Amino acid sequence: MKTVLLVDDNRDVLEVTAFMLEDAGYEVVAAAGPEQALQVASVRPDIGVVVTDLNLKKGMSGIEMGKAMHDEGLKCPMIVMSGESEPPEEELQSWMKYLSKPFDRKTLLAAITEEA
Repeated sequence: MKTVLLVDDNRDVLEVTAFMLEDAGYEVVAAAGPEQALQVASVRPDIGVVVTDLNLKKGMSGIEMGKAMHDEGLKCPMIVMSGESEPPEEELQSWMKYLSKPFDRKTLLAAITEEA
C-alpha cells in the first residue's frame, strides 16, 4: 500500500479527497498547511506521493512546499491540484504533475497511478 501525503487548507476538500484515497486502499496522512506537511515529510520516509493544493494560504504555495520537501530529501512524485484554468507550467518540476479541480475519484486515482 502506498502512503499519500495530502495537503489542502480547505478542510472539506481535504476530507473528501482523503476519503477517496482511503477507499481505494491508500494510507493517507493529511496536513492542513505547508508547515504541518513539511513536519510530516521530515519524519515519514514512507511517503510515496504528495498530493497538494497549489494555492495554500499560509506561507508558501504547493509548488514551493514541494521544492522544500525535495531539497530536504523527500524524493517522490507530487500532484499539484488547482481550480485555476491554466497550470503554472514554468514552475512545475519534472517530478510534479498538474491536476485540475474539480476532479472525480477515477481521475485522481489515475494521476496517482501514473506517477507511481
